[in-house]
Amino acid sequence: MSAATTLHTSDAFVLRTYPYGEAHKVVVLFTRSGGLVRAVAYGAQGKRQKYGAALELFSEVSVVYRERQGQELVSLVACDVKRLHFAATSDPVLMAMLAYWAELTSELFPAHQANDPVYRLLAAACDLADRHAQTPRPETPDALMVYVETWLLRLAGFLPDWKHCARCGVDLLSTPAARLSADGTPGCTTCLAYGRDISLPARRAYAAMQRQSPGDFWHHAPAADTLAELAALNGQLVCLALERPPKSRAVWQQLRDGMASVT
Repeated sequence: MSAATTLHTSDAFVLRTYPYGEAHKVVVLFTRSGGLVRAVAYGAQGKRQKYGAALELFSEVSVVYRERQGQELVSLVACDVKRLHFAATSDPVLMAMLAYWAELTSELFPAHQANDPVYRLLAAACDLADRHAQTPRPETPDALMVYVETWLLRLAGFLPDWKHCARCGVDLLSTPAARLSADGTPGCTTCLAYGRDISLPARRAYAAMQRQSPGDFWHHAPAADTLAELAALNGQLVCLALERPPKSRAVWQQLRDGMASVT
């Protein structure tokens, strides 16, 4: 092997695939050891479909890939399934939620930069989504959605400090009124004359998420109106981070609203 070519081995999550020629696919992976990687999976489409279920959304796989210096795409050498999330991906609402997490992960984080907290977050969240699908409950998975969305924003550096006003430093976890400005800056109402109002329960829920696992937050979720407020605030922050509204979030919202209307 030449000095300009490196072979890598890592666990990974499959975030997305798309066609590459007639017989191949590009696979977007979030690898544990190298972060976001885009790999060509030769022979992945067509009659034989070489990799099968290994390339399903959020399959956790063990991959070997070859990276050539100066080339953006790497070459997938091997891809073996460690864990599939068929339960979650067979539910349309949960499938849309996973697709949204995949879009956020692929858009918020730079290529080839390992981020183990993100990997562990995705692993725990996918397990919870599977558990929810296997033990149906009447509530929607809104708390899990908000938790993962919040933590992806935080780990990517786009989540504001909800504890203090960005301008005067006043404690926002005790003051009765606070706002989020159009540019994503949180502050007291004295410093911010305009913006989206943030209730005290929402601010405290953001603080609680910094201390809780996804399962703990889901099982001790705040009230439905607080979750809806957190989702709206996160939606604003995501649009600021991506500089556009993500399509997969709209799909999730539409399916989630449809499910809520029949329960």
